[in-house]
Amino acid sequence: MSQLGTPGHLGNIGHTNVFGREEGSGARNRNERICLILNPRAGAGSAGDNLDTLKRAADVAFENWEVRTTEGPGHASVLAAAAAAEDFQLIAAVGGDGTCHEVINGLIHNDRARNRKAAFTVIPFGTGSDLMKSLKVPRRLAGALWIAATGMSLPTDIGKATVTTPDGQLTRYFINVAGFGANGEVVRKANASNKRLGGRVTFLRASLSTAARYRPPQIKVAWEGADGEGSWEGRLMSSFLANGAYCGGGMWVGKGGNMHDGFMELSLLPPTSKARQALDMRRLYDGSLAKASGAIRKRVRSLQATARPGEQVFIDLDGELSGMLPAKFELLPRVLQIRGGWIHNPLINPDKQARR
Repeated sequence: MSQLGTPGHLGNIGHTNVFGREEGSGARNRNERICLILNPRAGAGSAGDNLDTLKRAADVAFENWEVRTTEGPGHASVLAAAAAAEDFQLIAAVGGDGTCHEVINGLIHNDRARNRKAAFTVIPFGTGSDLMKSLKVPRRLAGALWIAATGMSLPTDIGKATVTTPDGQLTRYFINVAGFGANGEVVRKANASNKRLGGRVTFLRASLSTAARYRPPQIKVAWEGADGEGSWEGRLMSSFLANGAYCGGGMWVGKGGNMHDGFMELSLLPPTSKARQALDMRRLYDGSLAKASGAIRKRVRSLQATARPGEQVFIDLDGELSGMLPAKFELLPRVLQIRGGWIHNPLINPDKQARR
C-alpha cells in the first residue's frame, strides 16, 4: 500500500493506492494518466473535506491517477504547468470556475498550449461551477470522472485578455466568460460572501445589490467580428464576452455560440430604469439576454474597451477580478484540447451542439 506523499502530491501513479485495492482494479481508463488539481477551499471547503471520496472515485475511473492539492491563490497554475511538463494526458481542475481559470493559465503559455497532447477537463466542486454546463460535465463526482475517462476531447477556443493593473499591463487567459462594468462589482461582492447559499443565490443577491447602487461609466468599445468591424460608445451597465455559455451561477449569456467556432458572444447592456432592470433580470437566466432593453449583441473575434479618464471599470475573467480598463480581449481558436461530455462533435455537426 502506498503512503500519502508530500503536501500537493497525494496519491501515487503506478502503485497500489491508499485504499488497499489492487493496482488498476476496476479502472475504466487504463491508457491515460490523469492529474487532478484539487482546490481544497472550493465549495466552501467541501472539496477538501471529500478528498478520500475523490481518491476512491478516481481509482475506479482510472488506473493511473494523482491528486495534487493547491496551497493558495495562483498555485493551481503552477501545478498545471508542472503536470503539462510531466506529460500527463489529462489535467483536471477539481473545484469551481476560479480553479478552472487558474489551471487554464497554467496550461497555456505565449498563446499556445504547453503540451498539445494534454487535455483539460473539470471535476466540479465549486459554488457556481458554470463551466461544467458548457462542457456537458455532470455535477456528481462519479459522472464527472466517467466523462474524464471516456469523453470526447476537442480542440477548443480560449480567450486572452490584456488588462490594466496598478503595476502595468497584465495578460490572462480565460476559458468561460469575461465581463466589465457592474460585473466586476458583482464578482467582488459574491467572492466576499461565504457562498453557502449556492452559486445562483449568491450571484443573484450580489447582482441585485449592485444594480441598486452602481453608477454606469462612459465606455467606448471597438470590435472585429463576424460582420466586420464595429464600435459603440455610451454609458454601460454590464457587458459579457462569452466563450462558454453560462456564468454567475447560471446566467445564460452565451446562447447560440460554441467553444469551437472562433467567436465570442458579446453582449452590451446600457443602463435602464430600476423597474426595467427588474423585468429584464429573468433574461439573464433564460437565454433571452439579447432581447433585454437596449441590449447589443455581436459575435466577435476581438474587442478593445476603454473608459473615460478618471473612471475605474473593473474586469472579471471566469468569475475572478483581474484588472481594469483599458483592456483588449482576443480569442485564440482551438488552442487547447478539452474533454467534455459532448454527444455530437460540434466541429463536424455544429447545428447539433448539445450544450446550447
